[in-house]
Amino acid sequence: MKKISYFFLALLVPFMVMCEQPEPDNPDTPDNPDTPVVDPDEPSPDELVPAEVKNGDRILVTNEIIEKFITTITYPERDYSYSAMKRGEEADFLKQPYVDEDTGEAKTRLLISPGKEDISPTFTIRWPKDTQSSEYTAKLWEGDWSATYTLDPNPDPDVSFGYWAINNLRPNAQYNYEVKNGSTVVTSGKFETYGHLHHLTFKPGSASGVRNVRDLGGWKTKDGKTVKYRKVYRGGRPDKISNIGKQEARREGILAELDLRGKSDHLGATPFTDAIFLSPIIEEGYAQMLRDDKEKTRQCMQFIFDCVDQGKPVYFHCSLGRDRTGTVSMLTLGILGVDEGEISKEYELTQFAPHGYSVSEGEKTRMTRLNGIDYDGAAKFIWAYGKQDDGSYLPFKDCVQKYLIEIGIKESDIVKFRQNMLE
Repeated sequence: MKKISYFFLALLVPFMVMCEQPEPDNPDTPDNPDTPVVDPDEPSPDELVPAEVKNGDRILVTNEIIEKFITTITYPERDYSYSAMKRGEEADFLKQPYVDEDTGEAKTRLLISPGKEDISPTFTIRWPKDTQSSEYTAKLWEGDWSATYTLDPNPDPDVSFGYWAINNLRPNAQYNYEVKNGSTVVTSGKFETYGHLHHLTFKPGSASGVRNVRDLGGWKTKDGKTVKYRKVYRGGRPDKISNIGKQEARREGILAELDLRGKSDHLGATPFTDAIFLSPIIEEGYAQMLRDDKEKTRQCMQFIFDCVDQGKPVYFHCSLGRDRTGTVSMLTLGILGVDEGEISKEYELTQFAPHGYSVSEGEKTRMTRLNGIDYDGAAKFIWAYGKQDDGSYLPFKDCVQKYLIEIGIKESDIVKFRQNMLE
C-alpha cells in the first residue's frame, strides 16, 4: 500500500509544478496594451521621404527606365520593321521575371506603361527641424532660369527633419539652392544633374492630373547641335490641373498654349495658365492631319515659331498627348534636324504614361512606331517629299522643310526658328 502511495505522489508532483509555473514572457506583447506594436519591417516616416540631394551631388533626373530606353534602343531612319516597345527583343531593360501564382511557372513580363515612368524623380533638400520656425522660403536656379517657393514649415510632423521636395529638374544643368527661415539661411548649396529627358509633372487636381509632359529639349541633331531646353513642351490635356500645378507651369516659364483638340474632345477648354492661346480644332493626327488639315497645321507651326521667337515657351497638347501632339512633335524636331529614328523614339516615350494618356478607353494595342497607319504613316508621308528619282531620299530635315514651305511657312521663319532653338 505504501508503494502505491509513493507511485501516485510521483505522478502528482510534476503536474502540480507545471500548473504553478508562470506564463512565459511574450516579447511581442507590450506591457501597456495601449502602446502600438511597431512592425520592424515597416519603414519609418523618415525612410518614406524622397531621396536627399546634398551640396555637391550629381543626380540622374530622368526616370531610370526612360533613360535606359533612350540610351539603349536605336531605330534606323525609314525602317519600321520593329519596335522595342511592342516585341521586346531589344528591350531587355523592360523585362521583369516573376512567378505565376497559379502555375508556379517562372515567366517574364514587360515593364511598359504601368503609369509611373512618365514622372520625373523627386528629391528633397533637408535641414534640422525647428518646431518654432517662421515661414520658410526657398529659391532654386540654374543659368537664366529661377523659381521661388513658399514652404510648409512643418510638412510632416512625424519626420525628424525639415525638407523641401523638388522635381521637374532638367538634365545636364548645375542648380543652386537656398532655403531661408525668415531672414536666416538654413541651408544652401549646388548640385549637378544628368540624363537625356526633361520630364515634368504638374501636380494633379484629381487622380489623373496632367501627365505625359516632356520638354523637347536635349535631343541631338544630325549635325551635332542640341535642341535647347525650356522652349517647346508637349503633353496631355491640362484640364484637371490644380492651382499648385498652375504655379509649377508658371515657374517652368510656360507662357503659351496650343490646344490641338477637335470639337469632339475640346469641351470648351480654356488656357491652363495666363498664356497666349491657340485652338485650331483638329480631329485627327498623323497623315490625315498633314494631308487634309494643311492650313490648321500651318497655324500650329507658325504659332510655335512665333512664340519661341518672342521668348514665350509654348506647351502644345491634344487629349492624350500622343496622336496630334506626336505629329506636331515630328514636324518640330524634324525641321531642327533630329534624326527621324530618334524622333520615332521620342514618340514612343508616350507608352510610359498611364492609361488615359498613352492609350484611350477601349484600346487594346500599344501605339508604337510600327502599327501601320499612325506614326509610320505620317513619317512616310513626310519622307515622300524627299524621294529622288534614283530611289534615295533627301535628309528628313529637308523633307519637313519642303512640306512646311508648301503649306505656307516662310523659309526665313524656319531659319530663325533653328537659330532660336539650337545650340
